[in-house]
Amino acid sequence: MAFYIALSGWNSSYVPLLDNNNRWIAVACLAGAVFVLLVAERHLSAVSKEASPEAGSIAPLLRLVMAVQLLSLPGLVWPQLNSSLAINLPAVLVLLVAAEFMLRGLFSLFAPPGDGTTEPGLIPKSQLAAQLTWPPRPLGFLQQELHQRFGIDLRQVWAFTVLKRAFIPMVTLMLICGWLLTGLQQISATERGVYERFGRSVAVLEPGLHLGLPWPFGRVQLTENGQVHELAAGEDPANQPPVLRVNAEGPAPASADRLWDATHNFDKAQIIASQSGDQQSLQIVNSDVRFMWRIGLSDKAALAATYRAVNLPELVRSTANQVLVHQFSSLTLDDVLSERRDDLAGQINQAVQQQLDSLHSGVEILSTVVEAIHPPAGAADAFHGVQAAQIAAQSLILREQGSAAEKAALAATNAAVRENAAQINATEALSEAQATATRFAAQKNAYQQAGQVFIDELWFKQLQQALSGRPLLVIDQRIGAGSPPTLDLRDFPTSTDAARRDAPAKPAQELSR
Repeated sequence: MAFYIALSGWNSSYVPLLDNNNRWIAVACLAGAVFVLLVAERHLSAVSKEASPEAGSIAPLLRLVMAVQLLSLPGLVWPQLNSSLAINLPAVLVLLVAAEFMLRGLFSLFAPPGDGTTEPGLIPKSQLAAQLTWPPRPLGFLQQELHQRFGIDLRQVWAFTVLKRAFIPMVTLMLICGWLLTGLQQISATERGVYERFGRSVAVLEPGLHLGLPWPFGRVQLTENGQVHELAAGEDPANQPPVLRVNAEGPAPASADRLWDATHNFDKAQIIASQSGDQQSLQIVNSDVRFMWRIGLSDKAALAATYRAVNLPELVRSTANQVLVHQFSSLTLDDVLSERRDDLAGQINQAVQQQLDSLHSGVEILSTVVEAIHPPAGAADAFHGVQAAQIAAQSLILREQGSAAEKAALAATNAAVRENAAQINATEALSEAQATATRFAAQKNAYQQAGQVFIDELWFKQLQQALSGRPLLVIDQRIGAGSPPTLDLRDFPTSTDAARRDAPAKPAQELSR
């Protein structure tokens, strides 16, 4: 029964009583009970064994009860004392005495029976409870038991005498050395330490071994050293289901379902503005926004995270939820579902960081990711239809805009081609006119200088160009008197061919130009 009661009340923390009259009434009742037990214990200790044989066995148990009550008083007087050792030390005493009684009962089964002359004891004796005397004499108790049961007198042993004399100094020296070693602090690679000297923070210690003042003059408050945490704004730590491991080759877990028609634990409902024609209304969407955060790497951030906040994850979550409500209330459905989502994540990240900096929390927001924004699961089908209609309308608009842009581009191309052709023709005509004018001026100047000679030369040049490529036969005007010059445009064989064919019949003719 004692084991069950002690173990059921064993805990690492407890809920202190409120600072009101009930707490002090409990303290007064406990102190009164200690006083009554003290009077009873003193009375039983003074009673002789002949008058009451059980008095010597009851007195140690009363001292045990008083010790348990006295050790329970500090937790009631000082509620802020939430040490596991201070809370569970009374239970430790009860467990030790209960274990002693259990062992005594077990060993009594193997003890030889008595001779029948002594009366059996009604109350068992507790050797551990008997040690609750002042001054404590554990070695004297051991010496007495050995002398009575085995006839060994340790007072005659020199080593025991030396040990008895050096016991208290050695224990005192060990306690002092142990107390001095409390000033030696080891900080792991994943932590940093804020060193407090006489209750005041004086430095931020890096990972490693550090030496300072012993407790309680010097203490080290440990904090994180750059660990990155992920926090979802819609997660509730109290209602989170346990994480189950799944087979990589098996079906996907339920947490991997990101469809709109399913309800997710990490989604958070947000109210946004909506407009239909000339009417304004509100709509509800579910959002999954995740934050990557850590305690800043600077000494200032470590001090702020240690002293300015009690629960950093809860502080980041509440701050993020406040910022999300403010951000989503100023947006419409088209804004949160369009390409502005990336800009929204940046704005949320900046706003949350500014809010945490104003609280001097020492938290650094590394990134903000908008995983999903979708309507509630009940309205997913209706919203699918709305989105499909919007997509179809937008596709038609974009198609017509593309056709109009294509026609406009083709018209602009044709206009540019015609304009360039007109400019080219005009440039060519102008160039030809300028060349003709230049040539006419040059010919006029040459006529003025050479007279009829230039006209004849020009006439012969034009004639040469006109008759170029044709075989010509020029007949000298002196052959026939009184006949003008004749140009024969008929095709005649060359003089070589004619001489070769008609050599005996016709004389050779001289080709003249």
